[in-house]
Amino acid sequence: MFPGAQRLAFVLAVTGGLSLLSLKRSDEPSVDCATVNGGDGDYNILVVGESWASDGKLLPELPRAVSERLQGRGVKACSIGFAGRNSRLLYSELREKFPRENLYRLFADKTPDKVVLMNGVNDEIQHVGASAYVEYTKKLVEYFSDVDDVEIISIPRVNERRFKPPNLYSAVKRSILSCFYDECQLQVNDLYRVALWRDHPELNVIEYDDFIDRYEGNERRYTADGVHLTDEYFHKYGAFIGGAVSLGKDKRAGT
Repeated sequence: MFPGAQRLAFVLAVTGGLSLLSLKRSDEPSVDCATVNGGDGDYNILVVGESWASDGKLLPELPRAVSERLQGRGVKACSIGFAGRNSRLLYSELREKFPRENLYRLFADKTPDKVVLMNGVNDEIQHVGASAYVEYTKKLVEYFSDVDDVEIISIPRVNERRFKPPNLYSAVKRSILSCFYDECQLQVNDLYRVALWRDHPELNVIEYDDFIDRYEGNERRYTADGVHLTDEYFHKYGAFIGGAVSLGKDKRAGT
């Protein structure tokens, strides 16, 4: 949209201005855990994401579904949610606030058997660019390099076109960044997804579309903001994740 030097000047002005105006979020991430059929040999699952992973919305359905697949074995699932953070901010705060040795205390200092990453909704809503989403999703995976089994959930289908930012600053920033990074497109879910698949085909991805394939026609499953599921469907989503995650690293997994 902007040729040569004009584009560069525009980028410098915008990014500089946004950096000066941006404030670090003061709200703390939420940490919630649930155990089903607990015992000494629990299968431990860590879920890390933004608001979709917050406030225990996926519990206890997620560990219950996994326990059923493991023939009643104990399963503990903990979710850490960084509401409102895009993948870059999520990764930054995760490293700052949850060094792995502290994080794994949730599981009695054991490395979790599985990590599930739920990021990307804020990337597409805030229009941070597909390259940033890809870069920091990969870094999130690498942060858990000591875990044998890490899966990413593809960016959920939300109401991108009619999303209403919470304030004027967010609206202006979204408008500017959508044109700079996303060619003024408001609906970029597939653009970001394809970029991840193209650049990192080795990553393990769970298809959100197997749960809800599109926003249009499924509005009743979402809250009024069009970006979050209702409580009922968040719990159903937890059951879906529990049934969709791979358990191939565990020989007792029911597949």
